[in-house]
Amino acid sequence: MATPPGPAATPDLLRKMLATRPAADTPLGARDRALLLIGFGAALRRAELVGLALGDVVAVAGKGLQVTIRRSKTDPHGAGQLVAIWANPAEPSCCPLAAWQAWMGFRREAADFCGGASDAELPLFVGLSKAGRASGLQLSDKAVWRLVRVAAQDAGLEGWERFSGHSLRAGLATAAGEAGADLAQVMRQTRHRSAEVAMGYLRPAEIWRQNPTKRIWDRQPSVPTD
Repeated sequence: MATPPGPAATPDLLRKMLATRPAADTPLGARDRALLLIGFGAALRRAELVGLALGDVVAVAGKGLQVTIRRSKTDPHGAGQLVAIWANPAEPSCCPLAAWQAWMGFRREAADFCGGASDAELPLFVGLSKAGRASGLQLSDKAVWRLVRVAAQDAGLEGWERFSGHSLRAGLATAAGEAGADLAQVMRQTRHRSAEVAMGYLRPAEIWRQNPTKRIWDRQPSVPTD
């Protein structure tokens, strides 16, 4: 049986990690939140997350974010894959749409942003100067690993040293299974090619669904008759 590597950053843990980040109205805080929430919501690998261009993430009114993944481990020829992330307006501090909008406010101030059609090809996640100004330099995938690990450490999560960029992807898959998503739905979001790998995230929830022991205990005991 395939076992997901490392801890999964499930929603409750993700909230604790987000709470450790700088304020959402600062460049670093806005970028950290967008990285964590988009990485989680789209179940992205590290390279996929930092490889996003400005034009790859768009807001869809009344829904959330639509993410285009141009090239990935499961799409090496670049056919492109679309993933949807619903907004979470009831919880602004944990809303992918709000986090993306906040980061875009700072990203548009970078020197490489000109306001034209060519901006769509610019990297979405870039470095920051000491003064907090966005550069035009794309982040490395190691930056995602460092962010997740530091956020887990700062949140005091057990086993924080084992958290990595993959924890966001694993967290989405695990949470989806616990929420009742079936294998096809999880694979559509995570873009796993192997059903066996995807099932590794679903099995902990699956063993409780339609479990025969629940039906046994739910049956009313028979009342003995005289």
